[in-house]
Amino acid sequence: MNSSNLKNTLENLYANYHIDYLSTDPLEIVRRYEDPRDQEIAGFIAASLALGRADSIKKAVTALLKKMGTSPYRFVYDFDPDRNRNTFHGFVYRFYRERDVNLLIWWLHQMIREKGSIKAFFLKGYSEGDADIGPSLSRFIQSIRGLATEPFYSSLPPRGSGASHWLTDPANGSGCKRMNLFLRWMVRHDGLDLGLWPEVSPSQLIIPLDTHIARIGRRIRLTERATPDWKMAMEITKSLRKFDPEDPVKYDFALCRVGMLNACPDKANTATCSSCPLFQFCR
Repeated sequence: MNSSNLKNTLENLYANYHIDYLSTDPLEIVRRYEDPRDQEIAGFIAASLALGRADSIKKAVTALLKKMGTSPYRFVYDFDPDRNRNTFHGFVYRFYRERDVNLLIWWLHQMIREKGSIKAFFLKGYSEGDADIGPSLSRFIQSIRGLATEPFYSSLPPRGSGASHWLTDPANGSGCKRMNLFLRWMVRHDGLDLGLWPEVSPSQLIIPLDTHIARIGRRIRLTERATPDWKMAMEITKSLRKFDPEDPVKYDFALCRVGMLNACPDKANTATCSSCPLFQFCR
């Protein structure tokens, strides 16, 4: 594989699959807000619900944010478990129910009441000296686990179920797709991602490992791993870092579009694959 040719191809994809394709991503909903405080809250919620097809995610995120009024930040800041516990009555998305959403909002309320913002809550465990964002993300997750769960849960549900499904931790081997997606939106700044957290270096970010990134990563030899976990996310990011050491995750949005728009289908076939922009690099 000619790494120089792959870099040029990735740069072209990055240039072509950009803001014009925002409608295919839940980030579009986050960008509807002008206040950075609202964008941060909406971004955390949108990333937390980023499971399944993009259109289904956007529908669920839109429905949830609509119930929060014109300012997600103000709703979260003023959130009262007794007064607002029925706000999300009937909400269902995948395996999340209204009780899970209430706990998510309750966690966010505690974060911003304690530190003023999600960013400040994250930064209390952030280390710019770490080679990647993994240790800081793990400390962030553990800090959230230390927040109150009552009155919505007497204690945290078992790992991987209900509200606990949001608290994926690289220390446990999870690919942490949704948390890494949220961090990409908050840290990177290029007209697509928001760049609200300049204190965090884009060079530390790890790629959000969804099914498209895992599939394409294997096919174009960004990874040799078979299991979509934290090690695979690290390996793909390490490969991309060769092309842009300061901003390796810049290619994430474009590579996702290649998968989402079926240029790189789940099952390889000559008719589709020959027109894929990554065809010459594919296994």
